[in-house]
Amino acid sequence: MVKYWLLSVVACLFLVLNGCGGSSSVASGSGAQVGGASMQQFQATMPDGSVMELVIFSNDSLSWSGEYDDSAETGPYAYQDGTFSGTKNGDNVTMNCLNDDGTSFTMTGTANGDSSFSLTRSDLPGTVLNFTPVAVPKAAPTTDVSFNLNVTGSNGRCVMSTQVFSKQGGMTEYHGTWQGLNVIFWAYDSGYANIVIYINDYAIDSLTYASYRFSDFATVSKNSNSGYMNAYSPKTKVILKFGAVGAVSPG
Repeated sequence: MVKYWLLSVVACLFLVLNGCGGSSSVASGSGAQVGGASMQQFQATMPDGSVMELVIFSNDSLSWSGEYDDSAETGPYAYQDGTFSGTKNGDNVTMNCLNDDGTSFTMTGTANGDSSFSLTRSDLPGTVLNFTPVAVPKAAPTTDVSFNLNVTGSNGRCVMSTQVFSKQGGMTEYHGTWQGLNVIFWAYDSGYANIVIYINDYAIDSLTYASYRFSDFATVSKNSNSGYMNAYSPKTKVILKFGAVGAVSPG
């Protein structure tokens, strides 16, 4: 029941953001998926040597949007994460990026189809970041770890694969599912962690934790330090930000 409550809230929000009646607000074949977004991931090296990862979960006639994380644990880009919305018209790319802390920047540049991107951040003028696909690891025999995840009152069992999807410096990425939705767990060597739930092609929940590691899921209960839900409107081209809380516990 909680799954349908969560998805119905998102569906209602989506209708409010995009309008209803007449023709559908989602173009035919757009790829919008209630139940979890499909994801493409790209990475680029920042000037400080850290790695910025883009997770693109909407790439259609309505929008080009997703989420990003930086592997830095010190300096101006430490633990930087957020969501972006923008356009990809032919080879031209424009992205409006909203950080978790409320600050923002833009990225502009060019695309080589959907295979790579050359982008410049507004806070790094003159520096071109070359984004290339994150290599998908070969499937290997692994075990799963499961735990209870509560997101703003919606509780369910989260299952994460113990296989490392990628490792960028001190940031390790794991994939899993929660109530049929895709989940990424970004774990930093320092203990900072971020759980991102991909609700659909236009909305995510993001929960941050301090002093929490992948191995803690099986034994440690903890409330999130902060959280938010971001919903993007292809109609208004605006990201709406809502507060969110989360808790993990063994189970």
